[in-house]
Amino acid sequence: MVKKINLLTVCCSLAVAGSLLAGCSSLVKSMAAADTSSAAAKLRTLSWMRYEHSSQALEANSLVVQEIQKRKHVKIDLQSVPQSNYEDKKKTLIATNSIPDVIMVNQNDLSNYADSGIFLDLTPYLDKMPNFQKIVNEKPEINKTKVDGKLYGFPLVTKWSAQSGLLPMMRTDLLSKLNLKTPTTYEELYQVLKKLKEAYPDSYPFTSRAANGKTGTENLINPIAFGFGSGFTNITGTKIYFEPSANQYKFGPFAPEFKEAITYLHKLYKEKLLDPDYAVATSQIWQEKLSAGKSFFFQDNNGFGANFNKVLQSKDANAKFDMLPVLASDKGVKRNNIYQQDHLGEMYAVSSKVKNPEEVIRLIDWMYGEEGTNLTSFGVENVDYTLVNGEYTMSEATKVKYMNKQDPFRAMQSALGTGYLGLALHSDDHPLLHSSAPELMKWSDKALQDLADGINYKEVNDPPFNQEERELLRRIRTQLDAYVTQHMDRFIVSEGALTEWDTFIQACKDKGAVELETIYNRALARVNQ
Repeated sequence: MVKKINLLTVCCSLAVAGSLLAGCSSLVKSMAAADTSSAAAKLRTLSWMRYEHSSQALEANSLVVQEIQKRKHVKIDLQSVPQSNYEDKKKTLIATNSIPDVIMVNQNDLSNYADSGIFLDLTPYLDKMPNFQKIVNEKPEINKTKVDGKLYGFPLVTKWSAQSGLLPMMRTDLLSKLNLKTPTTYEELYQVLKKLKEAYPDSYPFTSRAANGKTGTENLINPIAFGFGSGFTNITGTKIYFEPSANQYKFGPFAPEFKEAITYLHKLYKEKLLDPDYAVATSQIWQEKLSAGKSFFFQDNNGFGANFNKVLQSKDANAKFDMLPVLASDKGVKRNNIYQQDHLGEMYAVSSKVKNPEEVIRLIDWMYGEEGTNLTSFGVENVDYTLVNGEYTMSEATKVKYMNKQDPFRAMQSALGTGYLGLALHSDDHPLLHSSAPELMKWSDKALQDLADGINYKEVNDPPFNQEERELLRRIRTQLDAYVTQHMDRFIVSEGALTEWDTFIQACKDKGAVELETIYNRALARVNQ
């Protein structure tokens, strides 16, 4: 700037003749043009990839993308991949060392690939991230995502959220219509599913899906096995689960309760009560069946029930999915798995090859701060929302834009680019945003009460592993994962396959299932010291 002032002074002091004055004017104009050109040159493009959830489309030019470009001079090149294909796409990019500047990963990805140097080590930049450091201090669980004490990922953190989880949801209007009692046990659920099949012979009353990085088989078994007193996979999809009654990790199939759960699912499959497409159904197919009256029960993210109700009630005002009580097993076990309100298992990693890493770090830290959080949670202040005395209120104009959509809340989030399914890293998923589906808050309150009563349990993050343990885990999972999944499907689908259970268990031991338990519990013990 000093140089500009000096040039201007020289020019004007020499402006004795008109020709010189014209030259001075010309110089000033060229300098102004240079300033504009310089400002334009500061616009950075940042490639940014995440999965697109089936309930919320990712808009490449959403309001948030536009506002970040205006405010931070960064153009986000948003690359969305359908959630059903995301794991394959991500693994291909990692394997070929061609990840975008910023990529959504999970804890397993960091554990498996951080040693390769593909992700930027964020630890040296922590002093440049005051907003993020504040969140780490508030939520020390984030430290569990470190690899050998180094931080490689920015986790998705929710300031406030409705509580949801893998909860039993049923068409309760059909219970009334058929004069059936609300089931309170898995045996009673089986009897109700049989009655629904009799009344609607073309239906498959119970349906499931592949989603959230887990196969359809894993998503089917997880809540049922846990409800019977065992478990199947952890939050990252590894074939081990955290047993809260023992405060330890366990390989689920070792427990007799696990075999009972699989036997139960086999019975449902055999009697055509369970959707035969459970292993391959995508979220979209699953949603279509439940919102079209082809299936009547799911034990999955209960929040979808509000979406199904809106579609169903457009044709039948009485149609309704509602949450069942926590179902008990034959042995009296009574428990559900619910989600963490934060999404610490999902995070954004930065490519180690990114240009200007400090600029990327500053942008992401801004997104964790008050201005960035408000923008990515609610949109533009005094346009999409107002903030008075700490109270957020969505504007009527913004609500009216989307009120006639099938799912007004998700349509709004999609267009704005907000929420943790949009571009928010620190999302304030405020209850006012869900006002179009009041049942969500009722279900949330019930889930939280069951948590307080000790019959709902939140998912837990993996403990941090050392390098030797990570290498062992990769080897064990290579041997074990496909074998277990393949046999789970055989046990559920094939008549007589369960007679081979003991052989299956021995093979799991031979492939490292006991060692898997040891590694997890040894790592957990270090955290608990």
